Amino acid sequence: MKPHSKIWLTVLCVSAMLLGGCVQNKSVPGYARSGDIVVLGLGGIHRNAQSAPILSVDDLLITITDANSQTYNLSGSTMFKAYPAYDSALNAAVIDGLLNPMAIELYDGAWNVTVPLTYDGTHDTTPLPLAIGGATINISSAKLTDTKLLTEGSLAAIPIEIVAGTSAYDVDYNRQFGMYQQSFNVFDISPNDLTGISSVAGAYFVITYSDDSLFTNGLLPTVVPSNHNPYVQLSYNVVENGDGTGQVRVVLLNPAGFKSSASATNKSSRLADLSVRMQYFPAAATKEQIESSVSVDLVESYYIDMDGSVISGLEPSMMHLTDIQ
Repeated sequence: MKPHSKIWLTVLCVSAMLLGGCVQNKSVPGYARSGDIVVLGLGGIHRNAQSAPILSVDDLLITITDANSQTYNLSGSTMFKAYPAYDSALNAAVIDGLLNPMAIELYDGAWNVTVPLTYDGTHDTTPLPLAIGGATINISSAKLTDTKLLTEGSLAAIPIEIVAGTSAYDVDYNRQFGMYQQSFNVFDISPNDLTGISSVAGAYFVITYSDDSLFTNGLLPTVVPSNHNPYVQLSYNVVENGDGTGQVRVVLLNPAGFKSSASATNKSSRLADLSVRMQYFPAAATKEQIESSVSVDLVESYYIDMDGSVISGLEPSMMHLTDIQ
């Protein structure tokens, strides 16, 4: 690799750690006082988290070991996703092969978590007695793969420099990330079983609801793709029956297909992303009431192959996001 290519690769890796799928090689900021809040990049949504439908702070075990080798448990505060622009240098470098050694996924984003350097516990704002000097943060989760390739970091050893002083819990700093986190008023609609299937062109779903009074001011559900691929085509239409019941009819397509890694192209989506999210807006309704009101019509719903034929035996399964492990 030419010297200037190495420099370019390093610059791209920094971007990738924050936005596009590398495990972060340092906290943001890299220097902090006890009590400060730092942001940690957990790696790619697909590359490191295998497109897990949900990733929460409860899925993470986080510790910090300070310069005196004292280890403390930490609690994540907010989980959020970040994506590079479609025409970013990062995505271009994946397409032209510059980032091939790192196996960065095209159009992948990254999971990030905010972590206060306070005692473990969601509401504990007491700064830890961290020694001044170099410290190491360790993150483990059954839902994350620690890739540790080239210049990216390792989830088991994210360095941070602890400086003198302590910080009161910064509510404003942490609150700015809150609206970026995943909504949990969401249903995931995914295939029931993809065993033996390597490519799918798209799907048609009919989702029924039986009581629109459960939604805030009659605001009906919206449907969005589960991934960030620009070539995915999704449209939906809500058909109201006039008696509080209705249907949400959804068309999901990618002309280049949803494919396994072995047959994927720059335009195709991952087979793991063959799903949509239906977000609802509850009034005073509980999750259980909403669940009892909505369902997928398995007779009317289907998946199609690359020739447009219905795939026999493949059915959609709808599950509330909080029920997915």
